[in-house]
Amino acid sequence: MESQQRIGVGQYLKNAMKQGLQVFKNPLKLLPTLVIGAVWIVIGYLSAKMQPFPMPLKIASFLSYAEGGLFGGVLGAVGGIAGKVVMAVFINSLILPLFEKKLPFVGVAGGIKGMFTSMSKDTARGIAPLLKGLGFALLIYVFFNINQGRQNSIVGVVALVLLLQNIGNQGGFLFGLLFSLANSLSKGKVPKYINITRFLTGMTLGFTLAVGLSVAGFHWCLWLGLLFLILGFFFGLIIREKKQPMQPQTVQGQMPQPPMPSMPQAPMTNPMPPTYGAPQMAPPPPRR
Repeated sequence: MESQQRIGVGQYLKNAMKQGLQVFKNPLKLLPTLVIGAVWIVIGYLSAKMQPFPMPLKIASFLSYAEGGLFGGVLGAVGGIAGKVVMAVFINSLILPLFEKKLPFVGVAGGIKGMFTSMSKDTARGIAPLLKGLGFALLIYVFFNINQGRQNSIVGVVALVLLLQNIGNQGGFLFGLLFSLANSLSKGKVPKYINITRFLTGMTLGFTLAVGLSVAGFHWCLWLGLLFLILGFFFGLIIREKKQPMQPQTVQGQMPQPPMPSMPQAPMTNPMPPTYGAPQMAPPPPRR
């Protein structure tokens, strides 16, 4: 991640776009994207022509997120396109490693472990990024699934798996994007991996909560997302104020004076205690 410590979010996006265009040099890697795109077109067409929709096509639509973007007007369409991009990344991450005889989604198990590790140390500082990530994920889920229905809730599960992979590998597009964004906002100060991991942990919990709410039939993601974001920024301000050291008060125009060193004190000697009950002897006269 050394290169990401020197670039901002703009340069990172340019580099990511250049790497993404490299896929056109190997047309075989475009095959999963072309297949899932064809599935979306077919199911989208059939869903408009066949009512009621047969159960096999409903299952295929659910698993492929084919009806994402078909509801909610322009905003729902834009969110559906963004969700389909996430879905395409998931499909490629699932299939392309098999061509290289590798296991897909390497790092997911490490991501689960990383979630607990990131919150096991300095829990107070981890509350703010956790709540921000949780609220942000709920709002992103509403953007992907505008009506928060069960039929398109698979996009939350897909985002959840990809986030766990990012946490486990401490890499991936989203991890690098957040790292570069934090690098740009911190004015050159290198961000901490643990803060980004905590934010992604909150996003993982947020997508999990969002899918659970959709399955239960509760459309609360928008309001809960705003609430968690507000709480996240509130706790962030409180913790930041507590971390600021106390500054000595100074008179305007004068430099603060260092405290005077304390002078060592001589040890106190205890006088000989008087003897009680015995007569005092007079000193002997001097000899002549």
